[in-house]
Amino acid sequence: MFYGKFTEWYSKNYRALMIIPLIVFIIATFAFYYTYKTTGSVFELDIDLSGGTVFTVYTNLIQSGTKEYFTDLELSFREIRSYDGGDLIAVAIEGGPQFTQSEILSEIELKFPDLEYDVKSVGPSMGKSFMRGSIIAVGLGFLAMGIILALIFRHPIVAFTVILSGFLNVFETAAFMTFFGVKLAPHTIGALLMLMGWSVDSEVLFDTKILRGGSGDPKKRALLAMKTAMTMSAAIFASLSALYLVSTSTLIKDIALVMMLGAFFDIINTWFQSLSMVLWYAETKS
Repeated sequence: MFYGKFTEWYSKNYRALMIIPLIVFIIATFAFYYTYKTTGSVFELDIDLSGGTVFTVYTNLIQSGTKEYFTDLELSFREIRSYDGGDLIAVAIEGGPQFTQSEILSEIELKFPDLEYDVKSVGPSMGKSFMRGSIIAVGLGFLAMGIILALIFRHPIVAFTVILSGFLNVFETAAFMTFFGVKLAPHTIGALLMLMGWSVDSEVLFDTKILRGGSGDPKKRALLAMKTAMTMSAAIFASLSALYLVSTSTLIKDIALVMMLGAFFDIINTWFQSLSMVLWYAETKS
């Protein structure tokens, strides 16, 4: 019953609903601006992209106030726990390129004397090189998606809506990552790249139903595709939520959170923007 009422309401208002993705895009743009004004950078970068040093100190005990001590020094402090029981096994203390290894180590030895540690350093030039490669990969991914879908469907509107939806998914997810404390890192860039492919499946589903579905009302074919794709999105969101809640790994939690944000924005951009545009195009051609 609810779905029937929703589809009836959607079919009457699908053109007006295109304002919702526009509002979300404006909010995401302001989120980037806020991050830049407060941190001096559009993204909060992991050391693999910005350069810096991270010490992994093996300990199962943290004294009170230790995290605040390192935070006051503008050093990142993160707990590392076991996968099975969630017990503390180490802490990661990270400093940007403005800190030398000896400076960070001297502070660590004050709080964690005589403990084993590993150290990893990344030069700023290497981080910038990885960042440039990631940007090129994203750009080529969008271009390849647009060309392939334009050749398959032979409708320019398909390539445009797929590229636009994929861009908005990545843009808006990246904008809100900082608010959840997720840094831009190789693993989160990988999650953002997966969102590009994720946006294609629903697009192909309703493009096939609307533009190649034969005769009949395009709205009915579009709403049938929406029911299938919404079920897929709900199942994916539920599985990612379980992964985020159960996992004790920060890396896995970051990936799950990025994908959940992407799933949320994908629903908005796919069904209130891309579907509305393709449906509008199909009705003008029928």
